[in-house]
Amino acid sequence: MIFYSWTALSDGNPPSGQTSVAMGITDDRGRAMRAGEETLGSGRALMVIIEAVRPAMAAQTLAPCYVRTGVGWRGRRVSSGEVDWERFFVRIDPADTLPPYEPLAGWDHEAPDLH
Repeated sequence: MIFYSWTALSDGNPPSGQTSVAMGITDDRGRAMRAGEETLGSGRALMVIIEAVRPAMAAQTLAPCYVRTGVGWRGRRVSSGEVDWERFFVRIDPADTLPPYEPLAGWDHEAPDLH
């Protein structure tokens, strides 16, 4: 099963210097995109990143986590007011797991379960 982790950022320069203003996990990519578009439309965020993740279990602690699949989408509002979604791919380190409800590695913000 694939889930979609989304994070709305208040500036467009990840991974350093960003501030998350909204985030979540859902089992529907369209729902993640709509949530991101609402946040962009509110003016609170300049960019939304959605990553496809899968549930897993951390080997050392047996804690539930999410593992990146290597595909994501970056959304930004364009001059017409629409949101332009750009798909991207990243090389994944097998040890790169996400703790429960944490959209991107290294971010310590808790997010609600949206499904």
